[in-house]
Amino acid sequence: MENIKKWFENDYESYEIVESEGRLDAMTNVAHFMIVEPHSGTDNRWMLRVTTRSAFDRWANSTAVEIFFETDIELCNYLYTNQLDIYKNLLEYLSSEYDEETE
Repeated sequence: MENIKKWFENDYESYEIVESEGRLDAMTNVAHFMIVEPHSGTDNRWMLRVTTRSAFDRWANSTAVEIFFETDIELCNYLYTNQLDIYKNLLEYLSSEYDEETE
């Protein structure tokens, strides 16, 4: 988890970071990133969930991005190379949520 925590601490954006047993939450004013260490429920892979901060639900009922990785380095590399796409997915998710509310 230390590599992932360092990634968020070294990113250009300021994250509020909360660590708990087997889990790290990194939050901005808009986004909530939840990282879970490998365990039997994730088929022993690292899990990344991302959603809007206001819609966060640890049980993934409102997740814009959910991806699994074999290593923490793969997860960090994904965050580095796909940050723009992650925020695009969040915007699409937020738009679809808004559309559902206004129908």
